[in-house]
Amino acid sequence: MPAPSASVPRYAPRTVSLSIVATCALGLEEILEGELTELGVSGLERRQAAVAFTGTWEDVYRANWRLRTANRVLVELGQWGGSDGDSLAGGAGELVASSRAWDGLSARELFDPGRDFAIRATSSRSRQRDVRWIALKVKDGIVDAQRRRFGRRASVDRRAPDLQLRVRLLHDRAALLLDTSGEPLDRRGYRVVPGTAPVREQLAAACVLASGWDGRGPVVDPMCGSGTLLAEAAFWSLGVAPGALRAGWAFEKLPRFDRVAWQRVQREPIRSPGSGVRLFGCDRAPAAIRAAEENLTRAGLADIATLSVGDAFAFEPPPGPGLVVINPPHGERLDGEDDGEDLWPRLGDLLKQRYTGWQAAILAGGEGLGKTLGLRPRRRIPVKTGPLDARILVLDLY
Repeated sequence: MPAPSASVPRYAPRTVSLSIVATCALGLEEILEGELTELGVSGLERRQAAVAFTGTWEDVYRANWRLRTANRVLVELGQWGGSDGDSLAGGAGELVASSRAWDGLSARELFDPGRDFAIRATSSRSRQRDVRWIALKVKDGIVDAQRRRFGRRASVDRRAPDLQLRVRLLHDRAALLLDTSGEPLDRRGYRVVPGTAPVREQLAAACVLASGWDGRGPVVDPMCGSGTLLAEAAFWSLGVAPGALRAGWAFEKLPRFDRVAWQRVQREPIRSPGSGVRLFGCDRAPAAIRAAEENLTRAGLADIATLSVGDAFAFEPPPGPGLVVINPPHGERLDGEDDGEDLWPRLGDLLKQRYTGWQAAILAGGEGLGKTLGLRPRRRIPVKTGPLDARILVLDLY
């Protein structure tokens, strides 16, 4: 292998607090930062589609278990200049060969060749743009360094690796990150039937958190689809960890995994402001209601949920006030729909007439982004939902 370039760091032996990055959908950084503030972590730094902080492995466990708006929790292992193939490989190799430790976990333990791995790359504003080539060069640097240090190299397993590594190349600077989540954190475990055009769990949770709802009173979704907004509202109100139904985390495969600390995190009480919350969902598609019934049953919420087939504009909400959350059809979801261009004015009239005193969070997408709702939101949060631009509109309905 070529000698490392001058930009490759020399890692000194040290044990430091972990540099941790929680990723999220673009636009949710402020809400995610609020969640992390509640967890009491330090060194918060808001980034694009992410929030960085410092902590310990126990903080990593807790972030995976309790963050509602995060996609993944990553631990940064090192950074180096990565303008070409030699520097990309050399920096990764230096990291493997170093005496560095991450809150007690040494490079020797982490990169032991008995552990297989997979690696993915992203590139932004850098000379090297081919992410497969970037990942290949970093992989070469890792396995070459393993041969020198251990006399053998690790295998690559793209399906179920022991180590899930990510390379981020930004302004020609490489960062190697360890994915501690594995499956994305939106895989809560309750959505057994996804339905048509479902809102992702993190985005649904963001709507609830952004609303300012105090967790008390009924929750209504008159266009409930497969029930994700209802489930996320209930989980927050009842103090249910978003990871409570999930099986398996990438950090469980790491050397020095502390099962006692992990179990302690799982037993920690979570604030539950709305022990008497009730869920009410309506959708005009019988298949959507069947999906919502199955999903809410899997989530353990069936006994507090009342679901019905019908038109959102004919639905009579229960006595409030409470929270109304809606993901109206938009963008690609309008195919085959007959709501037409008058959906938003009608929805605005509905909220004014039947939900006075309630709080509302609406995920507005499509060409108009809810501008014809006829109500002035207290807050507009630009977000991405898949390839589409959207806004979370937060309203106090007086």
